[in-house]
Amino acid sequence: MAKWGEGDPRWLVEHRDDGKNVNGWHWEEKDRKEWTKARLAELFSDLVLHELEDAAEGEPQRLKVERLKELTGDASITTRKGNKRFAVFDLSVALAWEGMVAGSTTVVKGDIRIEEVHSTGDEDDYVYSVTVEGSGAAQAKLRAAVADPAIKVKVYATIGQCIKELRDQA
Repeated sequence: MAKWGEGDPRWLVEHRDDGKNVNGWHWEEKDRKEWTKARLAELFSDLVLHELEDAAEGEPQRLKVERLKELTGDASITTRKGNKRFAVFDLSVALAWEGMVAGSTTVVKGDIRIEEVHSTGDEDDYVYSVTVEGSGAAQAKLRAAVADPAIKVKVYATIGQCIKELRDQA
């Protein structure tokens, strides 16, 4: 190990008053939360989750994500030792959904929450929950439909697309 003031001048062994991270050697983070929020909003905007024209009376006919309601947490691209880049994120996603049952013109609304979306885990770690506004037969049918594993797969795939694009930026 070099002593203070000795060694190759390219070594960064002296204190820098400006605090500059020369050549990104130590650790550098670029915030990507706003990009992630905009991309998820774009991907989820009016995303149809289920549509069945000839659904039986009282059965779910149409389900869609209305919009990204809220995104909390962090998303960034991290550089370590100048060239090791990777995406780091820990997010909670809230979506507004709406749907209709066959034979009714009433639009039912609710929320989907996906928590524990983080860079060190996978879809098995996600916590998926569904809420519905109001009560009744239509609300119960649609809430059950949104909670269905087939719908969950579509939601996770859309989140996965955004995560892939975030990682591709690294």
